[in-house]
Amino acid sequence: MSKLIHIYALFLMVVFCTSCGQNQTNGPKDTIRSEIKDIGPNVMVRNIKRGSNGTILIAGPNNASFGDVFRYDARLPEGQGKSFTNLTSKLGQHKFQDVLEDRSGNIWFATTDSGVYYYNGKSLPTGQVGIQHFTTTEGLANNRVTSIYEDKAGIIWFGTGGGVSRYDGKSFRNFTSPNAPLFYKEGDWNNDIHTIIEDKTGKLWVGTRGDAFVYDGKKFTTLTHKGEPFLDVWAIMEDRKGTIWLSGYNGFKVSQTGGLYRYDGSTFTKVSERGAYAIIEDKKGNIWTTGPVNPANWTVQALSRYEAKSLSSNEPTVTEIRSGKAFLGLSEANDGSIWFGDATGVYRYDGKTITDFYNKEGQKKYSLDTKQSVVIWKGSWLLGAWEGSTFLGDGAGTGGVDLLKGELLIESDRRSDRHLVGGAVDVDMTTIEQKFDDPGPHNKLPPFFDVKKFPVSRFIITKVETGNDGNTKVPTDGSIRVTSEGNIKVTGNLTIEGITKAVTFPAQLYFKDGMDGTVEINGTLTLDRTEWGIDSGSEKHFFKSGNAISDDVKLFMKIVAKK
Repeated sequence: MSKLIHIYALFLMVVFCTSCGQNQTNGPKDTIRSEIKDIGPNVMVRNIKRGSNGTILIAGPNNASFGDVFRYDARLPEGQGKSFTNLTSKLGQHKFQDVLEDRSGNIWFATTDSGVYYYNGKSLPTGQVGIQHFTTTEGLANNRVTSIYEDKAGIIWFGTGGGVSRYDGKSFRNFTSPNAPLFYKEGDWNNDIHTIIEDKTGKLWVGTRGDAFVYDGKKFTTLTHKGEPFLDVWAIMEDRKGTIWLSGYNGFKVSQTGGLYRYDGSTFTKVSERGAYAIIEDKKGNIWTTGPVNPANWTVQALSRYEAKSLSSNEPTVTEIRSGKAFLGLSEANDGSIWFGDATGVYRYDGKTITDFYNKEGQKKYSLDTKQSVVIWKGSWLLGAWEGSTFLGDGAGTGGVDLLKGELLIESDRRSDRHLVGGAVDVDMTTIEQKFDDPGPHNKLPPFFDVKKFPVSRFIITKVETGNDGNTKVPTDGSIRVTSEGNIKVTGNLTIEGITKAVTFPAQLYFKDGMDGTVEINGTLTLDRTEWGIDSGSEKHFFKSGNAISDDVKLFMKIVAKK
């Protein structure tokens, strides 16, 4: 078919293909304020630790493929420069899970894909920073490391996917399969370590995906209550009175009963149905947790505070500070503020105000991934071709065009629902190309666009309407595996060669892999090219030409954007 048809369609479609978002806040204006300049982690914050000199260390994957560790310097006045420093940006792309600054000032970075990195804060004679990398080659039990802990003697302990590793500064000693599993008879879940802490007597408490243990330096004892082991223990903490607090499942022979337990040295008491990913005690003696409100249903989670005056009772008073889909890391800063992480970033609570260090009034920017985003145009002749009674087709042709840059703005509300609310995308008009089914040769068409004068076209979103009962939600279980989607209708202003027109098209919005910060929009726009002055070969001139190129062209879009 004629190349004219394809080019006209292509040019028009190319120009249109862009979409991006804008933001808004859903939290109460009097209780939620935003840190606009201090940009920190933007997705999954798994662990938060206190560093030296009042610093805060924050670790967690930024998407499904890799993550980072940030340090926040609370000594810098807010609003005066960026207070967050990415400590792992030069270590490559890894899934950083935990962080620890030991008593000597060395910083340890745990990854779930590449063992442990160690930074001594000094520079080597070569000018490089003093970083060491420990893997199974150096003696680590497993390269999947989920937790780091330093005991009173300065020994560093690592919880790995293959047991517990002890490092004394010279060599590793590994503990694997300490006891036969009491519940999960198959698999190797007792070696999948979640957390390690040392109590005042020097005993180590170890939470695993399987049974929990206590290690007295000589042997491991399986932790049981009413004859049954504690399972899937993510958090263990000893308060200043010597009471142990832990969250896990117990009583599987009767029913799956998970929640928060207290141990006074002889007896376990279940004090709450709420589970905990992390547990801390603040300076006032309150107990704080992040995790599910009901361990049997992880779709609702919260930052919770157990009041100090009520801790001795079997049902302590609980205040739910914030609820959502996934609350993880937790720590208290030197000034008494509570830092906590969720699936969308890191927050600080000072007793009155929750400061969001990434959201600007509830909205987040997603940058266009130009390599994964694709725009295809399709055009055709007005009349089809026939050979006898056989239809030969309408001469449809397709082509593509490159996207230069763009942003999608996603708004999150207090229920953690996410919505596309605006954006803009720039199209490189000089890259328009046409694809032919046959190998050619083909005649080169004259340029129909003044790409020297108008090399870039733009689409700006002005309105987004939702379908599926108005819901485009994040995964309901807070995981990073689930894909959520919603039908939407996008309206915006499309500018081609200086002419701007409003257009509307249907699309599907996907949040890929749950919390990994990837948004995908699949949409189709049908345009009348003549509205932008592209009328060569138009069907409006059909009686003059005897045949014509259809005025309507379709633009098929796959827009991928990431935080």
